[in-house]
Amino acid sequence: MSLEVAPKLKEGRATVVLIPLLVMQLVLISLQIEDKGGTTLFRRWVLTAGAPFLSASSAVSRGVAGLWGNYIWLVGASSENHSLRETVSAFTLREQALAEIKLENTRLKQLLEFKESQGVQTLGARVVGRVPDYLAHMIYIDRGSADGVKVDMPVLSGYGAAGRTVLVSPHQTQVQLITNADASVGAMLSSSRSPGVLRGTGGPFLRLEYINNTEEVSAGEIVVCSGLDRVFPKGIPLGKVVSSRKGRTVFREVEVEPFADLLRTEEVLLVVRAGNTVEPATPPAP
Repeated sequence: MSLEVAPKLKEGRATVVLIPLLVMQLVLISLQIEDKGGTTLFRRWVLTAGAPFLSASSAVSRGVAGLWGNYIWLVGASSENHSLRETVSAFTLREQALAEIKLENTRLKQLLEFKESQGVQTLGARVVGRVPDYLAHMIYIDRGSADGVKVDMPVLSGYGAAGRTVLVSPHQTQVQLITNADASVGAMLSSSRSPGVLRGTGGPFLRLEYINNTEEVSAGEIVVCSGLDRVFPKGIPLGKVVSSRKGRTVFREVEVEPFADLLRTEEVLLVVRAGNTVEPATPPAP
């Protein structure tokens, strides 16, 4: 039996040796055989076998390069977008500031025109604070005793009387608006010259008292300062009548809307010294 196995082993060894030799022979032959273009057969086999790997490698390389390029582009775009947003915000803030300056110039021009029409010496001030709602109709301005402000000085807005000073510190003053429930101003009807007292109600409107029931008072009639309270100069506009009816007593019930927009007043004038005031023939423009 050992004699039968020995030839088979020899045949197997010969096959193992023969196959590499045949492969080497084919390689040597392929190195020598060339096509019409001068390319050897071996080189063509290598190129054919490696083509899929080269394609895959190229695709991966292109993909990685594309992703990296997109990432760099996105980072740059994000940075540029952030810069543009900051620029837009800066322009928006500048535009808002210019709009505020324009509005302030309009208000100051209106104050100046009102001052010139009334013939009084004034001191300008800015509203720097308002009290809470439960103590409404009080404001604070940025002028005080260091600027020559005293108690009971008249305070004007761009449309008419706004209030009077009630509490003065060196650099700040509290102003009681004419709409305050404790406020009162000597007033009179512009057309009939009938005197009365204009009182605050704590609301947006005022109440004109001590006008006789026999007086004809129409809606739209102008109410001005009478000067009898010795606080407000005579002729300063106060408001216009919005309703008038006979009262239960001898006096009429007259409701007046103030000319001054007291909820939105930002700049005011303090009357330092009154001159010869001239009463306006028509109400100031709202």
